[in-house]
Amino acid sequence: MRILIINGNVKTDGFIAGALNLIQDHLIAKGVQVSSLWLADAEIQDCRGCFNCLKTGACILNDDMKEITTRMLDADGFVIGSPVRNGSTSACYKRFYERITYRLGFPLLIAGKYTLAISSVGFMGGKSINRKFLGLQDVFQTKLSDFLFFKVGLPTKLEPAQVEDQLVRSADRLMRNIQSGKQRPVFNRIATALERFMIRRFMLMKSPDQYAFVIKCWREKGYMK
Repeated sequence: MRILIINGNVKTDGFIAGALNLIQDHLIAKGVQVSSLWLADAEIQDCRGCFNCLKTGACILNDDMKEITTRMLDADGFVIGSPVRNGSTSACYKRFYERITYRLGFPLLIAGKYTLAISSVGFMGGKSINRKFLGLQDVFQTKLSDFLFFKVGLPTKLEPAQVEDQLVRSADRLMRNIQSGKQRPVFNRIATALERFMIRRFMLMKSPDQYAFVIKCWREKGYMK
């Protein structure tokens, strides 16, 4: 089992870093093959919106994203963390998310993989949007194993060690879900099927040249029927 841990926080000593380190240590102790990615340390340029990746499957930019997407394709599941920043995710995570949306999301190259998402906020806000983006929901159609959201600033400062049991339980659940290949709930399966229909009908079929690589991937998965 291979799990990729993605840290979307620029701080190396904050709550998110500490929580991800605890999970990483636990997974390694369980015999999981773990690799980690700190987005703030990676060269990730802004998406140009050229859509070349949708046509050909290749990005025109020369940075660390080629290696990152390969690591994501090789992983069986993800642990992704970012604090709330101005009601959303961190800036470096937003840049990363934009780059993988077209390259991995629309072609559904990581659909069905499980994600454990972790977020924290000093006081309030950002919970629902961070669940959506850190969990790689919507266009990516990953399976959300768990979403943990912590208030770490007020009324007292929360340390990762204080919620270690909760972090470990979620890590164990992620491993079980990956091993079992647990199916989505019925309502979720209906929602993903409807989303695929809408994308196929109103995007792919209307602009086949624009989405040539996406259509190729969907045909291989049997989603163009």
